[in-house]
Amino acid sequence: MTASLTVLATTDLHGQVRDHDYGTGRPYEDAYGNRIGLARVADVVRRLRREAPHTLLVDAGDVLEGSALSHHYAQLLAGPDDVPLHPMAAVMNYLGYDAVTLGNHELDYGLTALARFREQLDAPLLAGNVHDAVTGEPTLEGYVLRDVAVLDGAPPVRVGIIGLTTPKVTSWNRDVRAHLRFTDLETAAVPLVDAVRDAGAEVVVAVVHSGIVEPSTPENAALDLARRVPGIDVVVAGHAHVEVAERHVTGPDGRAVLLTQPLCWGMRVAAIDVRLERTGSGWAVRGATSRLVDTADGVEDAEVVALVATQHEHVRALGDQVVGHVATPIETEPARYRPTSALALVAAAQAAGLRRLLPGDVPVLSLVSPTNRYAAVTAGPVRRRQVAALCQFDSGLVVVALTGAQLREHLEHGAAFFATTQSTGPHHPDALTNAATPRTPHGTPDFDYDVAYGTDAPLTYDLALDRPPGARVTALSYAGRPVRDVDRFHVVVSRYRASGAAAYPHVSAAPVVHEVAESLRTRVEQHLAEGRPYARAPHWRLLHGAEPLVVVDLHPVG
Repeated sequence: MTASLTVLATTDLHGQVRDHDYGTGRPYEDAYGNRIGLARVADVVRRLRREAPHTLLVDAGDVLEGSALSHHYAQLLAGPDDVPLHPMAAVMNYLGYDAVTLGNHELDYGLTALARFREQLDAPLLAGNVHDAVTGEPTLEGYVLRDVAVLDGAPPVRVGIIGLTTPKVTSWNRDVRAHLRFTDLETAAVPLVDAVRDAGAEVVVAVVHSGIVEPSTPENAALDLARRVPGIDVVVAGHAHVEVAERHVTGPDGRAVLLTQPLCWGMRVAAIDVRLERTGSGWAVRGATSRLVDTADGVEDAEVVALVATQHEHVRALGDQVVGHVATPIETEPARYRPTSALALVAAAQAAGLRRLLPGDVPVLSLVSPTNRYAAVTAGPVRRRQVAALCQFDSGLVVVALTGAQLREHLEHGAAFFATTQSTGPHHPDALTNAATPRTPHGTPDFDYDVAYGTDAPLTYDLALDRPPGARVTALSYAGRPVRDVDRFHVVVSRYRASGAAAYPHVSAAPVVHEVAESLRTRVEQHLAEGRPYARAPHWRLLHGAEPLVVVDLHPVG
C-alpha cells in the first residue's frame, strides 16, 4: 500500500501580502517577470490543494519585515495600545499554515511585537534553538506534530515538524542579545528529532531559517544539518534568498534527505511530494521530490485582497504624504558603478548633526550601500513611499571608530564586488558588478558593497580593477591629504553592517562611540523636509591601470 504526503512551503515573505510595490504605488515588477505576495501564494496553494487535498503548509521565516504594509503594522505591535490583527497573521491564518519558523527579521521590532505576533498567529511559531538568556528555558516551541490522512481507509501519517533559525540573529540585533541565546542548528536539532520520533513521527520535516549554500556557514547551515543530523527526511530552507528546487544528500544514518528553498517574497511555492509505503508498523518514507511553483502563473486571491483592503489603502495613503522636495532627480540604479545622488543623500542624512554629539575633533565618515535599483525619484515633491523604497532596509545606525588602515581594508573588501578587468572597456555594468567571491559564489549583492563619504570634507579614492581583490584601493585621501594608517575616523554605519554582515573586517569589532536614535528613513525624511544639502562631487572612480574605466552608463547624467 503506497501513498503520498504533500508539503507546501514558502519562505522570506518579508511582509508581502499584495502584488504591489509601495515605493512606486504600482504592481510589483522586476527584470525577471516575478510577481509577489501572499495573495498570489493563496491562489497557488488553493490549486495545489485541489490536486492533493491532504497537505501541510509551512513557512521558513522572515515574515514581518519588508513591505510598507507589514512595517507599519509591526510598529503598532510594538506600541503601548491595543493593536489590530497584523495583515501577515490575518492572511497566514486564512491560508491555514501548519507551522511558521522564526526568522531573524521577526526580532526587528522587539520582543513585545514578537510576542503579540505569536499570539495573533494560529500556527505555532517555531524556533527550537532559542532560549532565554537568563533561565535557559526554551523561548518558543521547537516542534509540532501533525496527523495527515493520506489514503482513504488507512491510518494517518504522523509528521513531526521542527523549526530552527540562524544563530546569527543576536549579532545583527543588539537589542535582543541580553534576552535570548541561540544555539547552532545541529546541536539543537538532535533532541528535537528524537522527541518527534519518540512521539511517533513517521516523517520528519525540518523547517529552518538558514540557507542552502555550499560550503555551509554558521549562518546558512541547512546542508550540514541534513548531512549530520540523523532522522530528518525533508529540509525546507530559507534566509539566503536563492531558490533551490530540489537537492538530495545522504544523512549520517544513510537516510536520503531532500532539501528545497523557494524564492523570497512569495515569488515561488515549494511543492514537496513524500512517497510513503504502508508497513506492518506504520508508514515508511520511500523517497521525496520537490518542485517550485511560480506564483506569476496565478492571480491574486480575491479573499486575501478583501481581507487586507482597509489596511492596504491606509498604508498607501500614508505613503503618498509629501516629506520634501528635490530640485534634480535622484538616481539609484547606477549607484553600483558610479557616484550617485541617491547615495549622497543617504550618506548626508545618516550623518547629519552627529558632529556635535561625538567626542573629540575626529573626522566623520558615512558608509552607505546601493539597495533598491528601482527607487529613482524625479525632480519635485518626494513622498514617504519613495523614501521607503530608497532606504529599502530601515536599519538602525551606529557610529564606530576606525583607523585609516582599517578604513582602507574596509574599502578593499568592498571592492571585491567588481570583476577583474582586462581593458578599460567599455564594460556593461552587469558584467562588471556583483562579482562572485569565495564567500558569495553566486555573486555579491548590491547591498554588500559599501561606498564611503566624507561629511565635513571630501573623502576621495580610486579602485583599480585590473588589480586582484585586496590590492585595488589607490589615492585614498581625506580633505586633500593622503589617509595615513594611524589616522582616526568616526564612521556612521548601519547596525546590520556593524553586526558583521558581509564579513567586512574590523567594523563589527570596532568600538561603538554613539548609538543613533532615529531610523534611517526618519533621518532621510528629516533631511529632505529641512532642505539640507546633499549634493556631492564625484569622489570615487573605477580605473584600469591609471585610466578611468569606461562603463556603459544605463542612466547617463543629464
